[in-house]
Amino acid sequence: MRRHYREHVDRRAVLTSVCAVAGGLAAGCSRDSSAPAGAVDVLLGESVQPASPMVAAEKFFAQKVSDLTGGLCRVTVKPGGELGDEQRMAEMLRTGKLAFCKTLLANLTAYDKRLGVASLPYAFTDREQCLTSMRGDFGKRCAAILAEHGLVMLGFFYAGDRNFYNRVRAIRSPADLKGLRIRVPQSIVSIDMINALGATAVPLATNDIGSALKQGLVDGAENSVVFYTTEQHQQYAPHLSWTRHQHGVDVLLASATWLSARPTAMRDAIMQAGGLAQEEEIRLWAEATQTKTTWARDQGATLTDVDPEVFRRALAKVISNHRGTFGDLAALLPALA
Repeated sequence: MRRHYREHVDRRAVLTSVCAVAGGLAAGCSRDSSAPAGAVDVLLGESVQPASPMVAAEKFFAQKVSDLTGGLCRVTVKPGGELGDEQRMAEMLRTGKLAFCKTLLANLTAYDKRLGVASLPYAFTDREQCLTSMRGDFGKRCAAILAEHGLVMLGFFYAGDRNFYNRVRAIRSPADLKGLRIRVPQSIVSIDMINALGATAVPLATNDIGSALKQGLVDGAENSVVFYTTEQHQQYAPHLSWTRHQHGVDVLLASATWLSARPTAMRDAIMQAGGLAQEEEIRLWAEATQTKTTWARDQGATLTDVDPEVFRRALAKVISNHRGTFGDLAALLPALA
């Protein structure tokens, strides 16, 4: 396969691959002495910590890219916000200064407001509907929208059901959120959701949540139990309630500018690796959810069951107010159709 691949490589295109720098970070950099002739080394930016199953899936992606290209494309994963927050990394992709990154789909609404539809409360009835939608017409439409903005969707990562957690008290009903300062993604839907429940929304980048909790700048946040534990947030916010108000959808992206300059065989290999990484992440996430739930309890966190329907009713106006913003995408989700 390696010999066959090299017959298709435009060596001049590879050797002049993107080495532009933004804030000292390059999309592709000079190969090391152990790399095959004509190889490119590139980065994949990630905001979450190295212990996340998403990072494990990204390393799986990197290995598959290397295997499928015979070592001619080598990907290094940079987790923990090392390359900047998700918005900055997405913009670096658009300009070709970064090859790959992973981001919450709702964080891309600056390019098209419709991409925030997955952040609508109870947009998906459960995990299986979320996965089915992302594998079907809804996911294809999201990919088409991203392509219009120079972002190639290699696959999606399931980020679990999102739940409230805080340092003050257990949340059993919307009334228990009143007066709390809750971190949210930088999404108007998420902001309106928190404010509608009587709390105060505090938009922050993902890699700023831990320090904000530690310093008491926010009382809590909302995310999956996997994120909650891998980021060590149970240390500062020991009360988690299973509201399951959203199902997180992240996307693994490539820079269209960078990818279009690669030989066809390399582009095909990268797309194939993205699909394989998607399924690996879904598997890893399911395993981690069980493990991390047990671990959170062992660490002293209080995990409280609630009736999600109570929260759904409290958020009905937010859902109806925003639904029209998402147009054709909302129509592709059974819970919103």
